[in-house]
Amino acid sequence: MALMLPLFNPDIPCLGAILGGLPPGKKLIIQGTLTGDRFNINLQYGPEVDPRDDTALHLSIRPGERRIVRNTYASQCWQDEERSGGCPIGVGDPFTLEIRVKETHYSIRFNDEKFCTFSHRMPCEMVNFVHLGTGASIDSVLETF
Repeated sequence: MALMLPLFNPDIPCLGAILGGLPPGKKLIIQGTLTGDRFNINLQYGPEVDPRDDTALHLSIRPGERRIVRNTYASQCWQDEERSGGCPIGVGDPFTLEIRVKETHYSIRFNDEKFCTFSHRMPCEMVNFVHLGTGASIDSVLETF
């Protein structure tokens, strides 16, 4: 069952409903501490995680591999991964992840530092859920304009 944003200290994994979708101008702010060697965040069209609903942005934070993989999942198929940029956080590190929705892309920042952009491959306005996997302790998930 999906919880409504904002979320504070949610049990992980968790699913948060984003009222009104993610149109340009909106941003998600996720604060927590990385506790494992992999932590996935999915901005999804629907609430299903197995099999997963279409996912406009998949972030897989992998400090052991020194990378953050970005991708899209559409019609039960992964698209082309983006892997450049390293990984600015490690296991045990607190973090603030900010995902800003722009007209043509997502702007992704860690701890107030620009990390990368990810071009829209699917309409961002249709994103209605954020799924947080295991591998982090989450303090809060906020949405704002």
